[in-house]
Amino acid sequence: MTLLNPDRSALLVHYAAMMEEVPVGMLLLNWAIEPQWFNAEAARACAVWNHGERRAAALRARRAFRLPTALIEACQLLRLRWDQGITLSQPHMVSDHARGLHARIKLHVPAGGQPPAFHLQLDYRRPRGDRERALSPGAVALLARLTEREREVAMRVREGLRTREIATELHRSPLTIKTQLAAIFDKLDVRSRTRVAALLNR
Repeated sequence: MTLLNPDRSALLVHYAAMMEEVPVGMLLLNWAIEPQWFNAEAARACAVWNHGERRAAALRARRAFRLPTALIEACQLLRLRWDQGITLSQPHMVSDHARGLHARIKLHVPAGGQPPAFHLQLDYRRPRGDRERALSPGAVALLARLTEREREVAMRVREGLRTREIATELHRSPLTIKTQLAAIFDKLDVRSRTRVAALLNR
């Protein structure tokens, strides 16, 4: 990426503000697994992970921020593997399916000999038992862009189902579901099922 403005400190302020608007939790941990930065959605997801949805709703998520034990342990495992010389090219996933919590952890190794850091994306999707929750007007408008069969897939993505689970429930092949997901991404102008779920859960 080419920086058009040489004032990097000003750019960092703008980047941080932009990341607050992203409906996915973003969390940066240093090599010591200490939080360096997180957005509001990450604070909310961590609060639910630590306290459950009901108690988390009563908390000020930023003030009560604490890294969940499951994420600490996952980062410790990645750090151990790195120290053992194991190449970590793929993100590590941590999920609490019962509560609709998912974390994608990527070990980032910057150039210039700086220590690695952990980049986390946190996704809090409502549990599948909440299927009858009303859609927002914005979500309805997004679904109107899709065909009926694509809407069926998108709604199950909203609920947190995986491709094979969607295929089983809709009696379609996983390849068909993947094709329909690609069409959904194109029509909603997104790149991931996480983003689809976030938009439909607003």
